[in-house]
This record gives sequence, structure tokens and C-alpha cells, in this order.
Amino acid sequence: METESPGSRTTIGWAGSALVLTAAVAIVAKIAGVIVAPGSRGVLSGKVVNVVETASGALAYTLIALLVALVCAASFELARARGGSTLARGGVVAISGLIVALASPAVVERLGTLPSLALAVITSLVAMIAGGVVIRTPATRAIGGILTLLAICGLLRVVAWETSAVSFDRASHRLHEVARGFTTAAVGLQAVAALLAAAWIGTRSKVRGRVLANLAIVLAFGITWLAARSSDSPSSLEAILRATLPSAAGLPSPYLLGSIGAFLVPASLLLACVALLQPAESPAVVASLALALLSHGAFDVPLHALLVTASAQWAMLAMSDQRFGVQQPMSPPSAPIV
Repeated sequence: METESPGSRTTIGWAGSALVLTAAVAIVAKIAGVIVAPGSRGVLSGKVVNVVETASGALAYTLIALLVALVCAASFELARARGGSTLARGGVVAISGLIVALASPAVVERLGTLPSLALAVITSLVAMIAGGVVIRTPATRAIGGILTLLAICGLLRVVAWETSAVSFDRASHRLHEVARGFTTAAVGLQAVAALLAAAWIGTRSKVRGRVLANLAIVLAFGITWLAARSSDSPSSLEAILRATLPSAAGLPSPYLLGSIGAFLVPASLLLACVALLQPAESPAVVASLALALLSHGAFDVPLHALLVTASAQWAMLAMSDQRFGVQQPMSPPSAPIV
């Protein structure tokens, strides 16, 4: 019988702890940087806004460092992993390095239009390759489907943005309507990915899976309702949500699905939290699912690109390397032949 070496156990422990920690930091960073900080201006006092923005920036830098470390570690593990497609693993490792290189300048300055579009397209390619590979294994099939849907979503957002830009240059109302159609399709695919994640989580266990997943959906509806309802004197929470959630569907605005795009922001955050609470699953599986949900299918944002890249790499490791995937029970030894 092949035994596991102490070095292998150390690698597994480090990987599992780092993945869960990174997913938890990503959840807090997205709450602070996507919901609270942008909507707090003009609602909260100046001192509170400064504290929120400072905390949001610190969380973002911490998350970038953790994600880069995970991507580098996963690249090393994928390079020496056995099983699966060598071409797919090599392609993901090579393109992941390019993603890190494209996203790194965002630490000190805002990315230009061309680098952002290139980052979105290349990241979508990595998610597409990884999704096509890991969807073949039952333990990672749901993550494969989610990665594939988000990859198409990322490409549709790029096409929508470019079509919208051309429509403004040519003053073409028809092209602008076409761009809105692409955005609508992107929001629809992201919604399907979130539903697939909720369905997978719901099958893990009765309480921590099904009950918490349903509770996350209901709570996300409640948060979206708070942001959408009309009130003469809204509370600070309502004002913050009203300023941030409606813009989450992307530009240009989609047809009819704007409220769904707003709903997907808290839904993705809450489902990512519930995914991390599944103790029976491998950390590589649940953390990959959480990171994919948090990427929001908008890969022109460097943090989102790094999130889905780490998710794609570790999902491939969970499939191809038994140390990081779902451990199968050992069969009992056969009886000796007398």
C-alpha cells in the first residue's frame, strides 16, 4: 500500500488552509470594496468613509497577494501533476502567468482599456479550458459547468462593451440595442451559474447545504428588495445598497434583467459563504466554487480575473491530483487465500 509522505501532508494542509482563507478574505473584500465603500460616499460621515476606504484598500491588496501566491503554487503543482490532459494543464499554467503579468500593474494604477479587454479575453480562455477539463469528473462537474458559463459570460461582456463603444462613436441606436442584448445574455448566464452553484450546495447536506443555500437566496432577495424599494427617508443601509447594487449588472444596461443583475451580487457572496461551510467536501473543491462565484463573470477587473484563475487552477488540481481532490474510501484488504 502506498503511504502518504509527511511532505505531502504538509502541502495538503497548506493548500487547504490557504484556499479557505483566501476565499474568506475575498468575501470580506468584495463586501467592503463593491458594496460598502462605493455607496458610503455622501451617506456616511467623512471620517467613516475614510476608514471604510482604507480598510477596503488594505483588504484588496491582501487579497491580491494571496491570489498571486495561490496561482503560483497551483502552477507549480499543475506542472508536476499526473493524469488528465498535459496540453490543457500546460496551457492553463502558461496563460495564468500572462494573467498575473497583465493584472499586476493594477496594484499601482488603473488599467487602460486595451489591457483590460485583453485581460478579460485571456482569463475567459483559461476558465473555458479548465471548465471543459474538470466537467468530466463527477466531483468537480458542477465547478466545470460554472467555470464554462462564467467564461462565456466574460466574453459576452467584452463584446457588449466594445459594441457599445462603437455605437457611441457612430451614433448608432441599433448597435447600442445589440450591445444591451449581449449584456442581457451575460447576466442570464451568470444567473444560471449561480443557480447551478445553489443546486450543488443543496445536495451536499440537508442543513448546511439545502437549508443554508435556500436561506442565502431568500436573504439575497431581501437585500435586493431593500435596494429597489422607494422610500422618502431611506436608512443608511438602504442608501448604500441603492447606490451600488443597480450598477452591478454591467454596462450597457441589460433588457429586463437589471434587477437580477443586482440580485446576483449578494447572492454570489452569500452562496460563496455557504460553500465554505460544507465540511464533507475537499477545500480545493469548495474554495474553487466560492472563488468562481466571487469573480462575477467580469474579468476586465483584475481582482476578478485573479479570482477565477485561481479557481480554475485549483479545480483542475482537485480533479487530477488525489491529494487535493475528494478522497475516495479505501477498499478493505482482501482475505488471504489459504
